[in-house]
Amino acid sequence: MTSTDTRPPGDVPAALLPELDLPDLGTLPDDRARGAACLWGGEPLATATALDLGEHLSPHGTTLFLRACRACALRAVRTAHYYHPGSCEQCGDEAALCETHRGLRRLALDLRR
Repeated sequence: MTSTDTRPPGDVPAALLPELDLPDLGTLPDDRARGAACLWGGEPLATATALDLGEHLSPHGTTLFLRACRACALRAVRTAHYYHPGSCEQCGDEAALCETHRGLRRLALDLRR
């Protein structure tokens, strides 16, 4: 993500966070744990363009303020969207009716803008 990208962030809905493959929260460097750097890529983030991934507790009991850049979040969401049907009973029956699958698709489309 470039520093000139000024699109407003679209926070990742809490219901979709469990679908994303987050790194080990117990071993995050400080800048990623406090949201100053992208959770996945590690690049510095600007408040105007970072995506909020919410507060999480580390295995050590400290509060983490996770954020991501658009490019890394899109990659994580697209991966979750691709693999979700393999572990979802509803998707096995009718993927179009699965709220999680639709939510991941909507989020991926939103992050591409």
